[in-house]
Amino acid sequence: MNIFFEKQQDNRGFTLVEMAMVLVIVGLLVAAFLTPLSAQMDLQRYSETKKQMEDVKEALYGYAMSHTATDGKPYLPCPDTDGDGAENRTGSACSALEGNIPYASLGVNLLDSWNNNYRYRVTAAFADNATGFTLTTTGGITVKNAVAGTTVASNIPAIIISWGKNGAIVPAAGTDEDENRNGDTNFVTRDFSATFDDVVVWVSPNVLFNRMVAAGKLP
Repeated sequence: MNIFFEKQQDNRGFTLVEMAMVLVIVGLLVAAFLTPLSAQMDLQRYSETKKQMEDVKEALYGYAMSHTATDGKPYLPCPDTDGDGAENRTGSACSALEGNIPYASLGVNLLDSWNNNYRYRVTAAFADNATGFTLTTTGGITVKNAVAGTTVASNIPAIIISWGKNGAIVPAAGTDEDENRNGDTNFVTRDFSATFDDVVVWVSPNVLFNRMVAAGKLP
């Protein structure tokens, strides 16, 4: 009788707690597979790109700390306009205020995680190597959360842009992504989504000035 009873116990089914745990695990697995693999890869590349751009920003701060204009003040690099990785100047001024990131001059990556060139725009007064910037120099770049949206940052000395996965595709005129490549001084930053995959990182004037003061480059 005892043997029969023990066999019954050994063959019992799942308890309610065990069933609940199984359902939770299955639910988590299903949720993971509901997110397409391509979307997960895009998010990973977005994160990698943003980290690289933070490194580029730090390199810009470092460049200003290690370069002195003719008047003894610091300055930022100009964009690369001919694709050789070095900044391009005409005299003391930039040949153009927007172009590719001068990756060779900064010692950083040229390409984002989608293999598109990083773009770079600088305010002229911050990139003159004859007359460097001071604590009263004002940036000329503005960032908003939409074309006609709220201003996120203003008076920016320089900005770095990744056009994201669809970088080779020209966006429709007037859209938020078009604002990041139309050649003016206004840019848009938004959360990553299916309709906006640009990544925008800028040099803060306050951080730039504080770094220069701490390094003895200003005032």
